[in-house]
Amino acid sequence: MSLSKKSKFLIGLVLIIAVSAYAGYKYAYAPHTAITDMEVAFEGTAIEFLEKIKENPESWTQGEKVIKLVGVITATDEKGISLNESIYFQLAEGTSTSELFENQKLKIMGRIIGYDDLMEELKLDKAIVIQK
Repeated sequence: MSLSKKSKFLIGLVLIIAVSAYAGYKYAYAPHTAITDMEVAFEGTAIEFLEKIKENPESWTQGEKVIKLVGVITATDEKGISLNESIYFQLAEGTSTSELFENQKLKIMGRIIGYDDLMEELKLDKAIVIQK
């Protein structure tokens, strides 16, 4: 029993669609890169970085850039902390601020999501506390 040309064409078309759909699904729903696996673009104090970003904010807000900063907590809320009154870190999901308090010095790592040059405020997300 042989398949006709039309049947072979339909089977081939269905296979191509199925493989394309699977590849598209895998691409669209690929797991996000963990912040700890990303390259650190800057490591230093919060004050040093604020001066650096004021010089050229566009270069720091393009793409995914991760920074590690040492600074003093000036405010806390349920979802994040502020360092040196100008840097807001939204903490990674599942991270609590209950052990963090104002005027505490800490080292924290986060991904830059934006800089407001009018208010001179830097915002980061996926933040994790490295050292208290």
